[in-house]
Amino acid sequence: MGLGIGLAFAFKNAQVKIIDGKQRSFEEYGRVEKKAREELYSNLKFLKKVGYLKGDLKRVISNISFSYGINKENLEGDFIFEAIPEKPDLKIELFKKISPYVHREAVLASTTSTININTLKKGFIHPDKLLITHWLNPAFIIPLVEIAFSSETDPRSIEHMKNLLKRIGKVPVVLKDSPGFIIPRIQAVAMNEAVRILEEGVATPEDIDRAIKTGFGFRLCAFGLLEFIDMGGLDILYYADDFLHSAFKSERFKVPKLIKEKMEKGETGPRTGKGIYEYKDVEIKTLFERKYRDLIKLLRFVKG
Repeated sequence: MGLGIGLAFAFKNAQVKIIDGKQRSFEEYGRVEKKAREELYSNLKFLKKVGYLKGDLKRVISNISFSYGINKENLEGDFIFEAIPEKPDLKIELFKKISPYVHREAVLASTTSTININTLKKGFIHPDKLLITHWLNPAFIIPLVEIAFSSETDPRSIEHMKNLLKRIGKVPVVLKDSPGFIIPRIQAVAMNEAVRILEEGVATPEDIDRAIKTGFGFRLCAFGLLEFIDMGGLDILYYADDFLHSAFKSERFKVPKLIKEKMEKGETGPRTGKGIYEYKDVEIKTLFERKYRDLIKLLRFVKG
């Protein structure tokens, strides 16, 4: 992940220093750096081949330097991204080591997808400058970066990180630190359900994935999940959940509390003026036509 993040910044001509903080012999550092450079160059050659990368590969590579060791020179940057293995003790130990060398205004971002920020802050001397930035693999392609914060995080740290990510073409979303953040949490439910469908012999792996790619996933490129609930009508989800809950006798299909409340208020989507989103003074026909236009654009793109 660290290499992918470095590449995402190097694309946009940002100067990146990739630091190996693990204790190794000089020869081991050399082998690690050689392997990292080979991986970077391999990714760049592929991106050049498919037309994603324009210009000279050497220009991008020149934006990335490698170093090793925990010292002031290596940690003088305004933004530091930690990308070591997902072990709380390791991350806390690393944060304790780097704390004396990180300047007061620097923002430290852990790339964890499983460890909460309250655990991580035990190791960092400036919890107001600590964030989680959850990148999705491959980090140099996927636009989204989830930014999680704690009650101690300085709002200015969040804004600085958002602005930095926007400058390199990423799409930051901000959320309170919560298990699974947004994407992993939704993704886990969807993945588990796909596996259950396979286990039950409902369809082949090929047809399950074909349905996801050409229906569910395709549609989500134009509609967010909550937006799609509104566009279809909250009542559709309410009755679908009610049926599936009854059919499978499983709490995973239980109607969410918010949907029940919206149903009771008659707030079922654009046609009632309010659903999950507000639709006051929105022309319904124009709203639907815009979304259908987005789907047609996607269809033309997918078909080439």
